[in-house]
Amino acid sequence: MFKSMVTALTAQNATETTKTLVDTITVPQGVKALVGIASQITSAGTTDKESLAHIIELESDDMSPWGGTQQFLGIGVATGLAAASNLFLPVQIQPCLIPVTAGSHIKVSTTFNTALTINPSMRCQLIFE
Repeated sequence: MFKSMVTALTAQNATETTKTLVDTITVPQGVKALVGIASQITSAGTTDKESLAHIIELESDDMSPWGGTQQFLGIGVATGLAAASNLFLPVQIQPCLIPVTAGSHIKVSTTFNTALTINPSMRCQLIFE
């Protein structure tokens, strides 16, 4: 049985290349592993040729199987958009197989590769089995 958790849609400080917390997820009961992750970026606009490449970082202080941190490449990348266009990138799920402990907490953060002229919003989806 699969369970899916989606973070809040959180504004990112993408004018800097610093890690920004998106949300903290509580691992649902009845699951044993994180099997997929996806990110969604939205923005009211962007300027021409800005890349939205990013790293998604998952951290847990109360889940022993993790060893601290897991990182994923954000697949949602858009370049060459017309100035002031609305941005909505389709979600692509990245498979993984990471043991989890029900009831523990996963902090979801992101770091954009380059400083942007916009501050997009980000949400992530974590899929458990």
